Amino acid sequence: MPTSGSCAEEPFHETRYGWFVLAAVWLASAAYMWANLRNGWSPMDAGGLSEMAYRVLQGQVPNRDFADFYVGGLTYLNALSFRLLGANFFSLRIPLFLLFLGWVPSVYSIARRFVMPPAAAGVTLLSVAWSVPNYPEGMPTWYLLFFATWGVLALVRYTETRHHRWLWIAGFCAGLSLTFHVFGLYFIAAALLFLLFSEMSMSQGAASRAHGDLFYKAFVSAGLLIFLAMVADLILQRPTATEAFHFILPAACLVFLLLRMTWQAPAGGSWPRLRRLFSMLLPFVGGASIPVAIFAGYYLRIGALGNLLSGVFGSSAQVVWAAVGPLPLPLVVGLAPLIAILLLAYHRSPTVRRAAPPVAAGLLGVSLVLARTSLIAYIALGMSLPILAPAVALGAVILSLRGNLHGRRKEQQIFLLVAAAVLCALMQFPFSQPIYFCYVAPLVILAITALLSTLPAPNRPALTALVLFYLAFAVWLRTPGFFNTLGFSADKPYSFTRLNLAPAGGIHIGGSQALEYERLIHALRAHAHGPYTYCTPDCPEVYFLSGLLNPTPTSSEFRDPDFLDPVDREYRILETLEHHGVNEVVLAPPKWAASGPLPSGLREALDAKFPHSERVGKFEVRWK
Repeated sequence: MPTSGSCAEEPFHETRYGWFVLAAVWLASAAYMWANLRNGWSPMDAGGLSEMAYRVLQGQVPNRDFADFYVGGLTYLNALSFRLLGANFFSLRIPLFLLFLGWVPSVYSIARRFVMPPAAAGVTLLSVAWSVPNYPEGMPTWYLLFFATWGVLALVRYTETRHHRWLWIAGFCAGLSLTFHVFGLYFIAAALLFLLFSEMSMSQGAASRAHGDLFYKAFVSAGLLIFLAMVADLILQRPTATEAFHFILPAACLVFLLLRMTWQAPAGGSWPRLRRLFSMLLPFVGGASIPVAIFAGYYLRIGALGNLLSGVFGSSAQVVWAAVGPLPLPLVVGLAPLIAILLLAYHRSPTVRRAAPPVAAGLLGVSLVLARTSLIAYIALGMSLPILAPAVALGAVILSLRGNLHGRRKEQQIFLLVAAAVLCALMQFPFSQPIYFCYVAPLVILAITALLSTLPAPNRPALTALVLFYLAFAVWLRTPGFFNTLGFSADKPYSFTRLNLAPAGGIHIGGSQALEYERLIHALRAHAHGPYTYCTPDCPEVYFLSGLLNPTPTSSEFRDPDFLDPVDREYRILETLEHHGVNEVVLAPPKWAASGPLPSGLREALDAKFPHSERVGKFEVRWK
């Protein structure tokens, strides 16, 4: 009889029918994504990504010559896209689209480990609808979602084959994510917890000794408690009960599961267990170190490794200062339709099961109409979804307490998905705007699918109605959206208008906004007498759209290392403007900017230095 951690279970093989379903899902997803690829934007995101990529084309180095918003890997990818496709906003979305095409099959493949092809198709389409098409900007967090999903699939394959090459591949995906954003650490943490769970699963079948593994248990317990303390230290920079519930509680659930498994029963000696654990850790870490070493090695060669480290880790104060917390916990009321349908779908009574499909269809139909006609219902139904990440963690605890999470291959895969969903959900901290849930929603959906697969046969029509409801909600009421209004307004369809400026690349934004930017760029160019201008606060899109250069090393003030400690900052800015012969400036209103209003001293100095002015919508153009 095979041990609980062995691979003697039947390996997964996709059927011809499954491949046909995947092809249909892939084509539908590609068409839906392409239809939305030009729609919507956030001016600061599009402008910041573009301006940084353009600086690289000029020979500048991220984090050395200018403050990169993230780590730098994405900026180099965007610069390559500019070089191959042209320097415009749309060029940044092409790599996103191409990687999206490779991501969709991985979501389907993971779902197929738990459900049949039709259900896997529904899970995949739901994951697509709640992810990239909502905000098709080339943000690093989308790439982190792709890398994490590919890493999860590689680790799933490892549970099926025990070939270490899958650990190398998963590690490589994790390392790539780190070169795009420091949030890549979250998937690395999830993978490490999974490998620990996997080792425990394999050790349960080993010859046991009463106290032979005490050192191992103490070592693992200390590591888990340190990990939890690190998560708590991060989140408690903004100490609220809501953030503790959303981010600390789920991590604590994972630690509880692993501690319970660690101390539940003896399972072999410490040294054999340590060797087994490190035999898995080393290939994963080795794979992760390849892209990180190449990226860091480049900075080391040019003498800028210190700049890279300070740029990546030195802006946390500014980020937390500009944070947006999760919405209040009472919004859990928005999950009422989902909970009701799940209770109907898994109820054992024959009468309830017969009534479940029409009741589900009626309840969800009413909910959809309410969401379209009532702003309160719309906000509650959409904003309650981030609570699903803590719910997934609590579901895994319940599964463990019931004795259904003991380490066989399927249970290892379930723990992996739960850990990935829970820890990647930390990407929502400290900016818990609705779009940030979309960055992790597919992992949460996959984790829910995995947990539900452990329950007895459900009422499929009721679950189908649930999937169709959330598909319709996303497609009809949310996609495509604008970064700042997504989730807060049910006004659909948006009135999209092409932004008729060459650097825009034909993207579509709000009609009044497009007119405002066209007028602004015309006014700015009319007063420009040199290659430089100064736009503040937080409006890097003006540099890129105007073709004028930024004389400062920062595109966004709240990411300026001196923003929270503005000693001599005003003097240095004015000196920079004088040195580069800046003839005009653009001032954005305080509500437009993440950094708040300009310091009064700087505003007065700019007014004096640039006495002439013209108001263009929300902006003010000033010149000498």
